[in-house]
Amino acid sequence: MIASINPATGEQLAGYEPYDSDRVDRLLGAAAVAQSNWQHTEVGERAELLRTIASTLRARKSELAALITTEMGKPLTEAMAEIEKCAVTCEYYATHAEGFLAAQAVTREGRIEYEPLGVVLAVMPWNFPFWQFFRFAAPAVAAGNGAILKHANTVPRCALAIESVLADAGMPAGLIGVVLVETEQVAGLIADDRIAAVTFTGSTEVGRIIAAQAGQALKKQVLELGGSDPFIVLADADLEAAATAAVTSRFINAGQSCVNAKRMIVEASVADRFVTLFCAALDRLVMGDPLDRATSLGPLARDGLRDTLDDQVRRTVDAGASLLRGGEAVEPGFYYRPTVLDHVQPGMAAFDEETFGPVAAIVRARDADEAIELANRTEFGLGSSLWTAQERAAELVGRIDAGAVFVNAIVASDPRLPFGGIKQSGYGRELGADGMREFMNVKTVWSADPAPRLVIRPDDVEVFDRGSGVRTVPYVGAWNSASNKITTGTTIFAVGTEIPMHSHNVEESVLVFSGQATAVIDGERVDLEAGDATWVPAGVPHQFINRGAGELTIYWVYGGREVTRTMTATGVTVAHLSASDRGAVAAAGS
Repeated sequence: MIASINPATGEQLAGYEPYDSDRVDRLLGAAAVAQSNWQHTEVGERAELLRTIASTLRARKSELAALITTEMGKPLTEAMAEIEKCAVTCEYYATHAEGFLAAQAVTREGRIEYEPLGVVLAVMPWNFPFWQFFRFAAPAVAAGNGAILKHANTVPRCALAIESVLADAGMPAGLIGVVLVETEQVAGLIADDRIAAVTFTGSTEVGRIIAAQAGQALKKQVLELGGSDPFIVLADADLEAAATAAVTSRFINAGQSCVNAKRMIVEASVADRFVTLFCAALDRLVMGDPLDRATSLGPLARDGLRDTLDDQVRRTVDAGASLLRGGEAVEPGFYYRPTVLDHVQPGMAAFDEETFGPVAAIVRARDADEAIELANRTEFGLGSSLWTAQERAAELVGRIDAGAVFVNAIVASDPRLPFGGIKQSGYGRELGADGMREFMNVKTVWSADPAPRLVIRPDDVEVFDRGSGVRTVPYVGAWNSASNKITTGTTIFAVGTEIPMHSHNVEESVLVFSGQATAVIDGERVDLEAGDATWVPAGVPHQFINRGAGELTIYWVYGGREVTRTMTATGVTVAHLSASDRGAVAAAGS
């Protein structure tokens, strides 16, 4: 029996019989057929499906968030944010799929093309029951793959709700199948010829088993496994900001995340002050009913998780650590008081093992060098948070063994950036372009006929009138070339005009061709004359203003094929030079 249990009360909510082999076989067959058709659909059709999925998730957000909360204990506000993040990620891949999947010209004759692998088995965990699936599924569907979802058996109602969302959004029948099966049935799924690859998020112990089974079948895997992320605080850090962020990073989702900060490694000269600030921030957490919006700390998902955590705390205290807060179970339900262990050292359970729950380990380091050494003294290598002066960070980042280092920020996944670890935290990447291409055949194509020369005449281009005296002339882009890696054009500003503050998903170089401009880049204003150039990193808000007595013409180059614009005032993201781009610019400027 696969049971759904409310961890806040211990009450069983539902029970399900595992699917038998015939039902599983039918789902596998349906996925194989659906994917063989889906891979030939236009990218635009796939993108439209993702946008519909995003809309469906938002329309059902309250219902789905409450389901997450009652089935695995996450506070309702966090569950609402999880559903929104799924929707944002679907929209991200809807916008960028065409660019990520475009052929890349490497030489005159050689190019790289990207093709889907087939049906991917997704073995997903309970701690982020929607997000963990959709961060895999959005790029997989956009790439032309299908999937079979084998969700954690503690969240069967979430698994079936995902199936319902996809159906409501118009997912082709069978393309993503949901199987409710016992753990012992996973090996058969991996071995099945209709499964092309496997993605797994979960413990390192189970990851090794999945890797062995997939390796035996010579099938590609992406493994996102455990972590014991360090939160490094050096003496020159903003201690108040670091302590507040550390509490958030450690106790979000009741500490049940692979990228929770688990070891707070603090330079000794500021450790006492940091601990005081940390405990003060922790004392503001509200443990209670996760359906109550005032609650910031819910129960653990299972009673066994609480038992393991309590054992780790006991062994750490017995080894000499100081217990400053918590350290006890609370009933009814599977609650554990937020716990702080100080003077934790290597060799203690809270240092050497992954603690999956609301327990923070404070580790004191003599200096920055020892802090980095302690951070790296772990079998894991998923994420790391480094708090120090910005000018010092660049050198230290390269010394930290991790798949991600966040400077003066907490570790978090972002659809725009690859996510994954090293060492015993697994291999492969999710999210970003890299995540999409994990489950694709990277095909080399060599042709004796090189790409055609592209010559653009004035009569060949259509002027993009933005209104208010601003117009754009596109030159080279996805609209007229299948081989370009950049996008170029000019924008002409009438006297006294500007485009409102915005940012792009790619870097931008700008040359003032004629006239006089004021560039506002990340809050800094710079006057530019004809012949001056500037550069704007991806994601940085900026605008150009005509400050002269005549027309201003700028020549721009974007570092990519598929460019988006995000208006700072409205937060709206649209494809560059689309009809919606004109509307977004107008709305932000009104």
